Amino acid sequence: MSLPTKSVADSPDLSTEPGSAVRPVATSRPEAEAIFVVGVSRSGTTLLRKVLESHSRISIASENHYLGHLLPGAGARHAFRRAGALDDDDAIRRLVAQIYSPEFQRGTRLRDASPFWGWLLRNVPQPELESRLLAAERTERGIFTALLRTYADRRGKAIIGEKTPAHLASVDTLIEWYPDGRVVHVLRDPRAVFVSELRRRSEHAVTFPYRLLVRIPPLMHGFILLEVAWAWAGAVSRHRAYARRFPDAYRMVRFEDLVRHPETTIDDLCAFLGVAPEPAMLDQKVVSKGSLVGQAGFDAGAADRWRETISPGSARWLGRLLGRRIEEMSYPRS
Repeated sequence: MSLPTKSVADSPDLSTEPGSAVRPVATSRPEAEAIFVVGVSRSGTTLLRKVLESHSRISIASENHYLGHLLPGAGARHAFRRAGALDDDDAIRRLVAQIYSPEFQRGTRLRDASPFWGWLLRNVPQPELESRLLAAERTERGIFTALLRTYADRRGKAIIGEKTPAHLASVDTLIEWYPDGRVVHVLRDPRAVFVSELRRRSEHAVTFPYRLLVRIPPLMHGFILLEVAWAWAGAVSRHRAYARRFPDAYRMVRFEDLVRHPETTIDDLCAFLGVAPEPAMLDQKVVSKGSLVGQAGFDAGAADRWRETISPGSARWLGRLLGRRIEEMSYPRS
């Protein structure tokens, strides 16, 4: 890639070096028809979405939970089935009206509405979306594709895509629907995930059960620890299965590799996606709190910052629950 990026840990000078040429990446892979970013929540999927969206050909829509959520049957496509059979034009009109309705945009008591639906409301007039879905293939795949194409067209991009962490459980469906697509699974040290998730839920406890648990911090702490351990163990198990079954369509990227070695990690990822890397993909802002906000470059320190705030007890419990898997994914046991 043309512009070498210095991490925050490397130097206080975070600017890139101008004037270098794009380095070709050796790949004979065809360009991906669609790109999906998945992973356990708080693993860095948003950072990877920003990196991919920086490419001139790639669009990655924000979370829509179309295929499913953490609970079975909680995906948007399940809600849309209430509109009726997709081969009925009136059902399509009811589906679109449902998307733009206040009830759908509010979400549920268990979770807020996914960001993508708010983006549609703000950026796409209802008649336009209705026209697009009426012209689409009348299947759940066709509706999904039309939604992602709407976002890509607004961005002026050729390749559709989206980022919903919970779609990690639906990779089989994504690859069945898009045989020439690619799925990128972002993995992060479970102890870092725990620290990030505990902070988020403690500061923004607006949905059930967090708005109740926040009143009793030890219960919140224990609940999130078990929640992260369960989700992370499942992610490792799914990684094993997907890597074996879909070696040409599935790739795991560790968050730590992305922030410590962005150039080589992005080059390798672009080769997998069948696109040439572009300098803009390295031109990111630091994703962290505190004095580093707004500085250019990848925050290499984010890989290990969890060590500064995690309690010894939490680290021990996660080590006991996930130790073998932690080592399998090349993380230190402690």
